[in-house]
Amino acid sequence: MASVPSSQDMLISSFLDIAVDQTVDTAREFLQATNWNLEEAIQRFFSGNNNGGGGAEAEAEAAAESFNYSPLIEENPTLWESDDVRLPLPVRREVLYDENSGLYEDERKQISSSTFDSYDNNTLSVLFRPPYELLYNGPFDHAKEAGAKRNRWLLVNVQSRSEFASDTLNRDTWANDIVAQMIENNFVFWQEGDHTEEGRKVCTCYKLDSRPVILVIDPITGQKMRSWNGMVQPETLLEDAMTFIDRTPSEYHSDLLGKQLERLTHLDRIEEGTEEKEKEITSKEENDQNELLMNTNTIYLPLPEEPNRSLICDKNLVCRIAIRLPDGRRIQRNFMKTDPIKLLWSFCSTQFEEAKTKAFRFRQAMPGPTKFWASNFWTCDSNLTFEESGLDNSVIALVMI
Repeated sequence: MASVPSSQDMLISSFLDIAVDQTVDTAREFLQATNWNLEEAIQRFFSGNNNGGGGAEAEAEAAAESFNYSPLIEENPTLWESDDVRLPLPVRREVLYDENSGLYEDERKQISSSTFDSYDNNTLSVLFRPPYELLYNGPFDHAKEAGAKRNRWLLVNVQSRSEFASDTLNRDTWANDIVAQMIENNFVFWQEGDHTEEGRKVCTCYKLDSRPVILVIDPITGQKMRSWNGMVQPETLLEDAMTFIDRTPSEYHSDLLGKQLERLTHLDRIEEGTEEKEKEITSKEENDQNELLMNTNTIYLPLPEEPNRSLICDKNLVCRIAIRLPDGRRIQRNFMKTDPIKLLWSFCSTQFEEAKTKAFRFRQAMPGPTKFWASNFWTCDSNLTFEESGLDNSVIALVMI
């Protein structure tokens, strides 16, 4: 049999998350019988519709026991006293759906006049529920104002009811504990469906042509700073969002304004100054550059050859370090555990052009406490080895000073 496409594997896995203790064959039969519509397959499984296979009857009977019995028993309590009278069959409640769209109308109800749809209190609702506890509840403009007042970036997620990736974002990414912590501490989070007026307004304003989409918005100017399309894994989002954790919106604009003023001041001095002043400025710049080079290049150790393949396999001798650069690239290298961490500066100066003439430091690439990060040895003149530092097999980020 040909291998199942990855999208079908994901649907089978989601089916098994809901239909506990079932087999892959059972999940595949129900999904194939419903043309790979997950919601319809789950509905048939729990309602006892045995079009996909025989493994659902026991589950359907067990589910039926939890439903309410006929109200005739409550109205006629004397029926319970007769041993000859059978108990009525349990009342079964089935959900109607639109055959054209395949979406269950009872699956979602609006939580407010404009916000995203919520689910009924059932297994699917728990699995794919939006992160209500993290969301800003209000119009987009109000969320942007809240971001400006709190000095936080605005994190926007526009979803679509017809895209399963919207549900997997809720299930896997927004439900991730580290992602939730990052959002609570650094962002104002706003989520909306593209079927609502607010959702359509954001799609039009930022020319969004695919859903789901995640945006980072500058709350001060409304400018789109970063975007992701489709399903974004928690690890990817955490790493990419670190840029916005390093600086608040006000710090970003302050740095931007400072650079603009510095450039304008420099141009004014050249235009208005005499030849003597120009020489003075040139001399000062050269001195500053020489001082910077003394603070950086003079402490760089010669970079030894990378450990060969025979040593790489020995984890007791070799460690691997991954470094995320400011331009978005990720570089990595093997070091001997006995090597000094000074070699990180030597290595990066050969890989990142700006690091040759400007000072830089390293920081933790992922949020959260780390035993070695609390120490104060993160200087380029540290004599600690990689083994002593605790950096073995770590991911760190290079930050220009």
